[in-house]
Amino acid sequence: MIEQAMVHLLEKKSFEHLSTVELTQEAGISRSSFYTHYKDKYDLIERYQQGLFQQLEAIFEKNTQNKQAAILEVIDFLESEPLLSALLSENGTKEIQTFLRHKFQVMLDQELQEQFSNKHYTQIEKEYSNVYLTNAFFGVLQMWIARGKKESPQQMTDFLLKMLG
Repeated sequence: MIEQAMVHLLEKKSFEHLSTVELTQEAGISRSSFYTHYKDKYDLIERYQQGLFQQLEAIFEKNTQNKQAAILEVIDFLESEPLLSALLSENGTKEIQTFLRHKFQVMLDQELQEQFSNKHYTQIEKEYSNVYLTNAFFGVLQMWIARGKKESPQQMTDFLLKMLG
């Protein structure tokens, strides 16, 4: 109930501007019930994010040699986890966004090394290219979430891979 309440509230305002009172009211629970399980909203999200970090880490580790499978599995996961989607939105938390960006950056670094092997890029140009593509990937996922996840995970995976050209 608390996770559903958080998803609903993140549609309206940023995590930083949410209060525990709003969260408990939206969830239909008492503040004492909330505080029995969590110290505050940060504790709630910290615990949730730790589980997400482990699940996302497992997806990337399992698919280190297959970026298509990794991307598809992450997007499938996003589709099935409304709170993760809410946390990755503009109103979400920086920690989960930074974590996922980093995972994409590591994955894309390998892809870019192959693309750069026949081109003459300086080291700094390679680093900028990696950041550019990582943020493009992440921005596309945020837009997909904001638009209501209308395209299938497979369509989004195909598009992201097409961007790598």
